[in-house]
Amino acid sequence: MAFCLPRFESEKMLAALRGGKIVPEKLMNMSSAERRSYFEEIVGKENAPEVNALFEQKLLLKDQKRGLVSWAKQITGIKEVTRKDILSNIERMEKVLTPENERAFLNDLAAKKLGTEVTFEEATSIAKMSKEAAEAKDAVPADSPVRSKERMDYGTKLVNLQEFVNQLKGAEKVGKIEAFAGATKSLVATLDNSFQFRQGIKLLYTHPTMWFPAFLKSWRLVKDSLMGQDPMLLVRADILSRPNALNGKYEAMKADLGVKMEEPFPSAFPEKIPVIRRLFKASENAFTGTALRMRADYADQLIAKGEAYGLDMKNPANAVGLGRIANAITGRGYIGLTKEQARATNALFFSVRFFKSNWQTLTAHLFDPMVRKNPVARKEAAMNLAKIIGTTAAILWIAKQSGLDVETDTRSTKFGQVCYNDSCFDITGGMRGIVTLASRMVPTEHNGKWGWWSKSAASGKYNQLSTGKFGALDPLDYLFSFGLGKLSPAAGLFRDVLKQEDYKGDKIDYTKATLGLFTPISIQTGTQLWNNPDSAPFIASMILEGLGFGLTQYKK
Repeated sequence: MAFCLPRFESEKMLAALRGGKIVPEKLMNMSSAERRSYFEEIVGKENAPEVNALFEQKLLLKDQKRGLVSWAKQITGIKEVTRKDILSNIERMEKVLTPENERAFLNDLAAKKLGTEVTFEEATSIAKMSKEAAEAKDAVPADSPVRSKERMDYGTKLVNLQEFVNQLKGAEKVGKIEAFAGATKSLVATLDNSFQFRQGIKLLYTHPTMWFPAFLKSWRLVKDSLMGQDPMLLVRADILSRPNALNGKYEAMKADLGVKMEEPFPSAFPEKIPVIRRLFKASENAFTGTALRMRADYADQLIAKGEAYGLDMKNPANAVGLGRIANAITGRGYIGLTKEQARATNALFFSVRFFKSNWQTLTAHLFDPMVRKNPVARKEAAMNLAKIIGTTAAILWIAKQSGLDVETDTRSTKFGQVCYNDSCFDITGGMRGIVTLASRMVPTEHNGKWGWWSKSAASGKYNQLSTGKFGALDPLDYLFSFGLGKLSPAAGLFRDVLKQEDYKGDKIDYTKATLGLFTPISIQTGTQLWNNPDSAPFIASMILEGLGFGLTQYKK
C-alpha cells in the first residue's frame, strides 16, 4: 500500500522545504540513521522511516535530480504549479551521488523492502546470497530436467536465502489465544502420516499415477526427519527450481507452493518438547512435503492442459482458476480472507481450508467465478467430481460385496464409510459429511412420505425433521451442530464447557477434556479401540487411522 503523509505532517514538510530547513545536499551526505532522526524532528517518529525509505529509493535512481523532485512531490502532495517555488534548491543542484556515496548502506530502504530491520552485515549477506542464487539460476539450461543437479543447486540456494530472511524477520507475532489454539491443534494433529488418504485422497481418486509416487516418497520424509535431517530443504528446492516456478506460471495461478506450514500444523511449539520433537517433525514434514509435491505435480499438469487449449498461463485471468483447482484437490481451498483474518479463523476452526476444498470439489467450483469463466478449469472440475463419485461408489460396492457393513443412504452419518462391527472408516476424506448435511437440508422421500429426514447411524431408524412437535429437530439444528463439530480443540473445549457435555452427549469429564487438548488423535483413537471389545482389530484399525482413514465408532 502506498505511503501517504498525514495532512498536518505534510504541511510541516512543506514549511521545512520553503524555509530551507531541508537541504538535499545535506540529506544525501547523512547516514541512514542520521537522516531518519533528522526527519523525526519534522514529521514525527512514526512517519520518519517511511519518508526516509522513499528518499533512499530515489537516491538509487540514475537521475538523482529527477528522483529527489519526485520524492518531494510524493511526500508533500504538492502540485506542479508550486514546484518551482518549493523545489528551486533541488532543481539547481549540480552535485550528484558519487559511486562511493551509492555504496552507502541505505537502512530504511532495506527495511522497507524486506519488512524488517537489518544491519549492514546482514544486508551484505543477503546481497551475496541473492547474487549466488541469481548466478545459479542463469546456469540452469532451458532443457534441464526437473530435479537436475543445476536446478537443485539453484533451488537450494534460493531456499537458503528465503530461510535467512525469514530468520531475520523472526517469528510472526500472534496473540496468546491464537498461539495456544495453534499449539493444541498441532499437538492433536501429529503422530501420523495421514495426508495421503485424507486431504490427498481426492488426487488418488482423480489422478492415481500422480498420487502413488508422492505417497511412497512421504515415507522417506518420515525416515529422514526421524534421523534428524531436514528433507523439506530438497522438497522446496525441487519446487522452486521447476520450469513453471522460474517462468512465473506458478505465481500467476496462485498455487499455494510457498506454504511454510500446512493448516493442521499452525504452530512449531511441539518441536520444543524433548520427547516428541522428532516424531512431531516427521509427521509435519510428511504432511507438508507430500502436500507440496502433489500440488506442484498437479499444477504442472494443469498448466500443460491450459496451454494445449491455447491459454496464456502467465496471465492470471487464465491461470488463477486452474490454480484454485490444484489447491483444492490437495486440501487447500480458497477462503478469500486477509492474513490476519485467516489466522484468527484457523485458531477457531480445525481445518477451514480443508473443508472449503471439499466443498469446492463437490460443487465442481460452480460458485467460483475464476473457475466458471475458464473453459479448461470448468471441464477439469467436472471431470474430477465425476471420478470421485465413480471411485467412491465402486469402493463401497466392493466392500458391500465382501460382506462389510456399508451405508448407501446419504442421510445417514455412516454414509461414505466402510464398517466392521462398531468401527467405521471414512473413504471420502471428509467429503461425506457435506453430502450427509446437504441430504438433510432438502426435502426427500421415505416410505412414500416427503419431508426432511435423517437416519440414525447407531439404530438405523429414520427420523423425520421439522414435525412441529416439542423438542423435534430441524435441518438448522444439524447445520448448527455441523459447524460446532468443526471447531479447533481449544474452541471445542469451550463449546463442551458451555454445553456441559462432550461430543458424544455424555456429561463432560474435565480431566479427559483437558487431556484431549494435548493428546494426538491417533492416541485418542487407540484408547477408544482398546476399551471397546466390539471394535475392529486393533492393529489394523490403528494403521488405517494413521494413514488418514478417519475412524468413527458407533455403539449399537
